[in-house]
Amino acid sequence: MVMKTIMSEQRGFTASSADAEYLLTHPVPSRSVIPLILSLFGVSLVSIIGLVMLTLVSMEGLTEDNFKQRVKTAFNIEMIRQQGILQEYSYWDEAHQKLIVEPDEDWAKDNLGAYLQETYGIDLVWAFTSDMQPVMTLTDGEQVMISASELQLSDLQTLVQAAVDSDMPHIVSGYREFFGTPYLVSIGMFLDEDEMQKRSDGTFLLFAYRLDDHKIQRVRDEYLLPGLRFSTVNNGEQSDSAKVSLYNSQGVSLANLNWDTVSPSDKYFVRLLLPVVLIFIVMALLTWRLLVGEYANRQLYSSHLIDMATKDFLTNISNRREFYLRANHEISRSHREQTSLALLMMDLDHFKKINDSLGHSAGDDVLAEFARLVQENIREFDIFGRVGGEEFAVLLVAADLAKAEEIGERIRRVIGEYAFPSLSGSPLQCTVSVGVAVWDGEEALDRLMVRSDEALYTAKDNGRNRVSVA
Repeated sequence: MVMKTIMSEQRGFTASSADAEYLLTHPVPSRSVIPLILSLFGVSLVSIIGLVMLTLVSMEGLTEDNFKQRVKTAFNIEMIRQQGILQEYSYWDEAHQKLIVEPDEDWAKDNLGAYLQETYGIDLVWAFTSDMQPVMTLTDGEQVMISASELQLSDLQTLVQAAVDSDMPHIVSGYREFFGTPYLVSIGMFLDEDEMQKRSDGTFLLFAYRLDDHKIQRVRDEYLLPGLRFSTVNNGEQSDSAKVSLYNSQGVSLANLNWDTVSPSDKYFVRLLLPVVLIFIVMALLTWRLLVGEYANRQLYSSHLIDMATKDFLTNISNRREFYLRANHEISRSHREQTSLALLMMDLDHFKKINDSLGHSAGDDVLAEFARLVQENIREFDIFGRVGGEEFAVLLVAADLAKAEEIGERIRRVIGEYAFPSLSGSPLQCTVSVGVAVWDGEEALDRLMVRSDEALYTAKDNGRNRVSVA
């Protein structure tokens, strides 16, 4: 069977009945693809979150080690800074004179005690003879008489010996405990300012600053070590929770340093998770919107394509092929259910004159208006189609001869009384001839149409504008 192609320049594409058959057998994919794609987005999101978590967890060890190294570096810098200050004073001949040779308490307080404590936080300034006897002992900027036994000289002896044995620079440092409090201590020999050599009298100078909460706060703020805490140790026992311990020369723990390290997963997870989730939500919504839009466009295109393949583009009713398909389906159903059918064949009288006198555009307008009027005067379930140039057919469902004649007569009367608009401004009067045939319960559609067509020609032969029954 040759497929009739129906074209519409207004709609911008060509469709055929073959296209309609293809769409009926290959429908537009359902929306199940959308949840599938969203599921893929979800899996991707979970994977990325897992990767971020794994990265952050792996960074926790690095962060802890980094903070510990920063703490150690901070105290090493403090030690080097104290050594530098001590070195300046150990080269100063006047300091040796006023502290060792001719001890001057007022000079010592003005030039070392208060000044060093206020400027550098140095709490202890002590001067010793070569046999470790204290000559000048300034504590918190004031002269305090301290005996050799109170200075725990045995604990200092290791540092003193290291200073004696050292090459230039001659200063050594370590952590020591005085009066139950840990200190950062630096000891160096007095040097001759001119010869830059250790003095023959073997005298020493000691600087120390107390390790307490105030000093730890300064270190915490200056070296950007948030959460750094300080605690002393009882009986030299190291706390299990200590992250850095400060030891004296005998390996005894004097103080513990702790801090609350902020876990990268706690600090950054929410910050990273929020934009990742937002990005995926936006991507999912955009994808959903695009897919839904694409689905709607394809459905619309399919609907247009089916319409173009099954509808008459001029009158928007069923074309010949679609009419045959639907009518045959209805005949099969009526045969099973033993219901009645009737067929109306209609032809506009003298339609050729309209085309010849007013043009095909006017004729097209008449055909479209005629189809609209017929559609309004038949039932919704009746099958209406254009089967020729000005020929139309209506298959009346569940209709006997009386009903068919009634509907045919109503259509004839409505068409005859209607004033069809025209481009000339003058209304057109048209009539229609109708042929009626009642289905006999067995015959095929082709035979039914032949009988109805014969009745139509009988109506025309009898003067037109009438209903004739086969």
